[in-house]
Amino acid sequence: MMNRRQFCAATAGAALSMRMANARAANFDLIIKGGRVIDPSLGIDATRDVAIAGGRIAAVEASIAAEATETIDARGKLVVPGLIDIHVHAARTKEGPALALQDGVTAWVDAGSAGADNIDAAVAVAKGGPNHGRLLVNIARTGVTAGGELMDMSHADVALARGAIARHRDVVIGVKARLSANVAGAGDLEALRRAQEAAAAFNLPVMIHMGQSVSPMRAILALLKRGDIVTHMFAPPPNAIIDDNGRLFPDVLAARRRGV
Repeated sequence: MMNRRQFCAATAGAALSMRMANARAANFDLIIKGGRVIDPSLGIDATRDVAIAGGRIAAVEASIAAEATETIDARGKLVVPGLIDIHVHAARTKEGPALALQDGVTAWVDAGSAGADNIDAAVAVAKGGPNHGRLLVNIARTGVTAGGELMDMSHADVALARGAIARHRDVVIGVKARLSANVAGAGDLEALRRAQEAAAAFNLPVMIHMGQSVSPMRAILALLKRGDIVTHMFAPPPNAIIDDNGRLFPDVLAARRRGV
């Protein structure tokens, strides 16, 4: 009589043998041959064949000897799951999503290209793209502008940002605030407070753009909550995150511990 461990091992072996037999016998829509397959979720980083049928991965094996409508020679290339890019500006133009897809990005988040004044157009781009697009609404009603969208703090209109989120809650998944000195000036902390106020009504995260902000990193991190995101973190003082020995400053470690 087999014990539990022996039973599980025997069952797993039988399932693997059956899958390999199916891979040899089945006809597939597509077989990608000989690429370096990388899938962290399954712990795979090896040369493999990948078979696809009905739009789904049907087999991943060292060698798949079966018929397929199409075969791709992927030797010398990477074969990976669709990439998710959480910081792009693909919603600026209707061509943006397709360009992202050419780079293997099958899902993306536009990081604040549009604010309340132009969010409708950005949402239309996201919904019309060939991949999955989501948006962070810029706390500045103008969205990203060359002269610094938060130099005039009246642009950081909480009520308008909330209206934009409510109007497009299926696509807008957070709020963005660029806090660089040439974007927000000395108003960076106030801009972040307003971004948090807009996001709080919907329990959404805030993403901030760092890089030579006027306020020090510790003051900015103190206004962030669990789930918020900091981008462009590697910057000189007062926004440096590591000391001269390459260690994270205590404020940065504390923010990480609470989920930033």
